[in-house]
Order: sequence, then structure tokens, then C-alpha cells
Amino acid sequence: MEITLNALGKRLDMEVLGDGTHVVRAVSSPDDAREDALCVVWDERLQLPAGVPVLAPRGAFAPGRDGLVSERPREALPRLLSLFAPRVPELRGIHPAAVVAEDAVVDAGAWVGPLAVVGSGSIIGSGCRIGSGACIGSDCRVGDGTLVEPRAVLLDRTRVGRNCILHSGCVLGCDGFGFLPSPGGPVKIPQIGGVVIGDDVEIGACTTVDRGTIGDTVVGDGTKIDNHVQIGHNVRIGRFCIVCSMSGIAGSSVLEDGVTLSVQAGVTDHVRIGRGAVLAARSGVTNDIPAGAVMSGFPARPHGLAKRAQMLAAELPDLFKRLRRLERALKNGGVGNRGEEDDGR
Repeated sequence: MEITLNALGKRLDMEVLGDGTHVVRAVSSPDDAREDALCVVWDERLQLPAGVPVLAPRGAFAPGRDGLVSERPREALPRLLSLFAPRVPELRGIHPAAVVAEDAVVDAGAWVGPLAVVGSGSIIGSGCRIGSGACIGSDCRVGDGTLVEPRAVLLDRTRVGRNCILHSGCVLGCDGFGFLPSPGGPVKIPQIGGVVIGDDVEIGACTTVDRGTIGDTVVGDGTKIDNHVQIGHNVRIGRFCIVCSMSGIAGSSVLEDGVTLSVQAGVTDHVRIGRGAVLAARSGVTNDIPAGAVMSGFPARPHGLAKRAQMLAAELPDLFKRLRRLERALKNGGVGNRGEEDDGR
């Protein structure tokens, strides 16, 4: 893409400073700044070579600098990148190498790629893109405009809403991990429920969403789930939640709207996390979490309390030595050797 700053400013509704005829061909970070790429800057103290155009707050413009003014460059970044993103060719129809059941319904505006499979009774909506090697099981629904990337898998009775993105290698609708202990070994509990995914949901690569034991596992509208996440059977995730990579949510737990799980957070079964709560990285949730709480540690506790506990833990070796000296002083009739070295044993 080649575009002048004047034209780009009109498309983004931003003021142009400097030479509006400056042509940019890409977007760059400060680490890769160059004269033919618009550099997005939100730190006004950043020093860049002369001639590099910027999208930045007004205060970041040195004399003679070309660019676009935005007091909130982070918020402007998605719109800017969408203009420079590679254009995906519009494909419609069913590739000759795809396998589509006779009673499946594929909208005329959808695309089913080579080696993809669409099972019996499934419905693929308008504008859907089913990537090569993807597998859609029986009685599935894929809403309008949803992208199913190559090798993603939707097993039987999975429902996906509109304008979702299912990244390569994710698996929706696999068996929930349900077993009944018995003297002869664990007895498998049949998982006969389904999976329901709302609109505008994104599910990352290699993430699994188990189907419910009886009812459905549910992911609400607008929720974004990272790569390598495990969501257990009968979990219910609300709207606009964020679940970061390598997190795990055990069966029948509930995340209300707007919850954030940071990297490697773990949630045990049958707990409820209140609306807008935030779980820091590696938090371990073992009990219900109130709405709006910020929690960390294991077991998860209020973040301020967890930080104090970590600070105290670092002092434990010295505290232990002091305690040993006091014990010896009491044993010796109250006379302690303050200069004595103690290895803590």
C-alpha cells in the first residue's frame, strides 16, 4: 500500500502536521523506524531519526516532523493496521477436494477449502471461510462471517456465532473430562451436551473447549481466548472476557462478564468469578471471587495482601535465625550471644 499522509489523515480523521505529501508504504515500530513507514509513538520522550513520519500525540512532534496527530495512539492503532493488513481474496463455493455431507447446508456466499470436512446436518452461514483441512462435525452451526482456520475442529453439536475467528488447531466440542472413581478403575461418564460460542468471539490456536456433560459449555459474545487454553465441561464464560494463554478453567465454573484471566491462571471446578474481576498471572482460584476484585497468588487472594505475603516470605530466613537465637538465649537463662553466627539449623 502506498498512501500520502494527507490521504491517510482523511481516512483516519486525523490532523496532519508537516508535509502532507509524504508517502508511507507500511507501519513500523520505533525499533524499525524508517522514512517510508508510519511509526506509531505513544511515549513523547522517544527520540527518532529525522525524516521518520509518526502517528503520535502533538507533544511528540519535533520541529519539521511529518505525521498524524492522535492523543490516543494506542486506540488508533487497530484502525491504522486494518488499512495496511493484507487483503484476503474473496472466495466462494466448495473446493473440489472438500468433503461436504449431502444434507449439510453451505451458504452460496461461504467458502469451504480443500480437504475440509462438513458433516451431516451442519449449516455454514454466509461469508464463512472454512480453511483447508478444517473439520466441522455433524449438526454444527457456523454463523455468518466466521473464519475457521486450517485444521481447526468443531465436533458434533457445536454452535458458533457470527464474525468469530477460530484459529488453527483449536478443538471445540471434545469430551469433557468426567470419570467416576470405582474399585475397578475410573468409569467414563458420557458427555452428551454441546458447545455454544457467541458472536465476535476469538479462540486461539491449540485451545480446547469441552462439551457439557448434559447441558452446554458456553462462551459469551465478544470474549477473546488466547492460545493453549483449556476450558472444561459445563463452564460458562460471560461477555467480553479475556482469557490469556496456558490458563485452565475446570468444569462447571462461571466467569461473569468482563473477567480477565492472565497467563497461566488456574480455576478449580464449581466456582464463580464475579463481573470485572482480574486474576494476575499464575493465580490459583479455589473459591468464589467477588465482582471487581484484583487477585493474585495461590490460593488467589487480594493482590495487595498477596504482595505483602511475598515480601514477608523473602524475610523468613532472617526471621528464623532471630527466633533460634531467642530460643537459645531463653534456654541459657536469658543470656544470648549476639555475635553468634547461626546457619538456621
